[in-house]
Amino acid sequence: MIRLVRAELLKLSTTRLLLWLGLLILALEVLVIALHVSQDSLGSLAEPRNQRDVVSIAAVSALIALILGIVSSAGEFAHGTIGHTFLVAPVRERVAAAKLAAAALAGAALALVSCVFAWGFAALLLSARSVPVHLASGSSLRLVPGTIAAAAISGALGIGFGALVRRQTGAIVIALIWLFVGEPLLGLAGVEKYGPGHAIASVVEAGNQGSELLGFGAGLAVALVYVIIAGVLGADALRRADIT
Repeated sequence: MIRLVRAELLKLSTTRLLLWLGLLILALEVLVIALHVSQDSLGSLAEPRNQRDVVSIAAVSALIALILGIVSSAGEFAHGTIGHTFLVAPVRERVAAAKLAAAALAGAALALVSCVFAWGFAALLLSARSVPVHLASGSSLRLVPGTIAAAAISGALGIGFGALVRRQTGAIVIALIWLFVGEPLLGLAGVEKYGPGHAIASVVEAGNQGSELLGFGAGLAVALVYVIIAGVLGADALRRADIT
């Protein structure tokens, strides 16, 4: 099993996808953090809570990890490499489990890099404006493990969803429409906090949840349920896939 996970990680690391997605995260962080620090008042920036908001853009890594999982899963069908994978590892359920684990690890790695860069870049810009840096405060630091956990969950979720849909573009579009259109509509019924997007956001916002989010423990549990469901359905889709 470990060899399968290593093989899946090798696939991710030897393509340009991981690099481009990582660069996309860094570009978004540069843009958002620079806008925050340059436009907010010095008094506002000196508040630990507001500095936490500045670096919260690091959580975009969870969304990027979801896309990574979808593309790495559905991409095997698009490029026809899934057949070679099954020849090497004929037990398809093990392949699905290895893909889930690899995507979770890759998502966590993206989030870690995202957090390190966001904190470092924000501290640099805040210091340049002679603003005391409070990024080591509790509320800010809680974002780090929350973001890493959320990105790991999102990566695994993307694997399951990508295996179900099998078309990269279609799966990404469906996922984004659900997150930004479909899930907010659940607010009309007051159940949006139980959607996958809000559950993952609850993990990111550990200790800082608003009324629209679940608590950390509940959010983590709900998010893991979605991962299990997506993983089981994705594994079943891989098991039944006709690759002839």
